[in-house]
Amino acid sequence: MNDLMDSIVALQTAFQQVQNLAKGPGATKLIALKPLLEISSLELEREFNRIFQILQPELGQRATMGSLRQRLKWPFQKADVEQILQLLERHKSALTFALNSDQM
Repeated sequence: MNDLMDSIVALQTAFQQVQNLAKGPGATKLIALKPLLEISSLELEREFNRIFQILQPELGQRATMGSLRQRLKWPFQKADVEQILQLLERHKSALTFALNSDQM
């Protein structure tokens, strides 16, 4: 769980910094980065919304012992977490590649 949260926070921070670069004075030089930012931001938003929905308890659900136990249980399997981490790493690598390409 910590690896997942750490990766999400790290990518979110890096993504915000890259977005600031894309909106800054040198943005016209970032040819490779701009389209990638748009695609990545949409895909990451969908993925983060999906994760958030899974982690949110059901609204209006009665608080029974079973529902409380279910809410305390981590809802992701190891394979799910690995898949999410791979997606985050792919976006991080793509952003790094685009930034490096634009610096050449």
